[in-house]
Amino acid sequence: MTADHDLRNTYRPDWESLRRHRVPDWFRDAKLGIWAHWGPQSAARRGDWYARHLYGPYEGTEGFERERTARQTAHHREHFGHPSVFGHKDLCHSWKAERFDPEKLMDRFRRTGARYFVSLATHCDNFDLWDSSHQPWNSVNVGPRTDIVARWADAAHAAGLRFGVSMHAGSWTWRWLDSAFGRDADGLHAGVPYDGHLTAADGTGTWWEGLDPRALYGRPRCPGDKPDAAFVDDFYARLREVALRHDADLVYLDDSRMPFDEGSVCQAAPPSRRGLEFLADYYARRPEGTVSIKTIPDEDRGAVLLDVERGQLGGLDPHPWQYDTSIGDWFYADGERYKTAPEIVHLLVDTVSKNGCLLLNVPQLPDGTIDEATGAVLDSLGAWTDRCGEAVFGSRPWKVYGEGPTNVTGDRAREKALVYTPHDLRFTVGADRRTLYVFLMAWPDDRTVRIESLASSRGLVSTPPRRITLLGTDTPLRWTEGPDSLGVHLPAGRPPTPYAQVLRVELD
Repeated sequence: MTADHDLRNTYRPDWESLRRHRVPDWFRDAKLGIWAHWGPQSAARRGDWYARHLYGPYEGTEGFERERTARQTAHHREHFGHPSVFGHKDLCHSWKAERFDPEKLMDRFRRTGARYFVSLATHCDNFDLWDSSHQPWNSVNVGPRTDIVARWADAAHAAGLRFGVSMHAGSWTWRWLDSAFGRDADGLHAGVPYDGHLTAADGTGTWWEGLDPRALYGRPRCPGDKPDAAFVDDFYARLREVALRHDADLVYLDDSRMPFDEGSVCQAAPPSRRGLEFLADYYARRPEGTVSIKTIPDEDRGAVLLDVERGQLGGLDPHPWQYDTSIGDWFYADGERYKTAPEIVHLLVDTVSKNGCLLLNVPQLPDGTIDEATGAVLDSLGAWTDRCGEAVFGSRPWKVYGEGPTNVTGDRAREKALVYTPHDLRFTVGADRRTLYVFLMAWPDDRTVRIESLASSRGLVSTPPRRITLLGTDTPLRWTEGPDSLGVHLPAGRPPTPYAQVLRVELD
């Protein structure tokens, strides 16, 4: 029996065995990651889901996507033509990433305070962003003609950041790209099939000669068809390759459960157990790795990491978790409203106080650069973490996440920009576990912070503070003990940062 065989059998492919795994400490310490959710769909500059919606409404279009479908379909036909001629495959060809400079971008991401970086590996559009040995429709053969994931990985490792990959293909691809097999119901092109119906033989004399559209779109299918075993096997072969080849410390799976298993967004018939095989193999080879999905029973919270997409938890979670969101749309969109730096700082603080990490997507232009507005947000975030990062990085949640009237409603609430008051506070404990950090979500006009959680009557601390300072200043602050709160008197002048301020409370 080889050593490699012994290693692979450290875990069995069942939840009972996988529960022995734990979310690694590097993730719990990291707190902030940057995500490059960037690929060929950015070429249209019209945001997320473009590879599906360019084909237009058809029998499988769901109600929630109809407005975006109509908008993106109109754009595609005006700028690129009918999808029987110019479809998703041609968008991949048009994406060149000609100014992609991962080292320059990674340095900027590092300066925001990010401790890990995640590269899109394959979106729901089924186009691999590495030199894939299983998918010929990849960024080395088509479009940029370079290994995007490998270049991101090299840059992240050189900058000292942990590296991860996100896989959205699989379940979503099966549901998503069935639109490529539709056709217009009326109009000038009524009945003309879209380019999903093309075969390799149709490529003679075209730019895609030698490539088979079926490898990109999958086999012809109708909404509701179940994925076949070959499709499932192909997905897991690609997932395993990209995760292990690039030493991924984090694998983000865009699914409610392991893809194609029971509870997946596209469950196979019968449900596939290939996901458990992947977890057992991956954790054996990457003991400090973690894999995220979006619906997890409490007993499995060590086996997989909870990811909450564009949503905030209402309270302190006993398990580490990840909150993912974007500065703008997931893929670059002209005219998109961006989150401001104060919004992102508040989201980061709220997430960390509740035992989570923030994974922030940075929209990239098709050429690989970021626009000035995105750069300004990143620079402002970096200025704040440079001054207040000791309260964030390596911290742990306190006995309560915070206090005050402002919070999201429900266990998982859709993200929104909250209007905080001077009564809203958030807490973390420093790496020494003896320093309490108090985040002031809004600056009080009377320059007094009243911390109810530090009142002696609450019983959360056993002795008064030894010393309290405001990060960004060195002068110790005065405080007043009362029966209902500890009143901290803030210094005169402007606050040290434009956003959330932080008190360092030294406890015995």
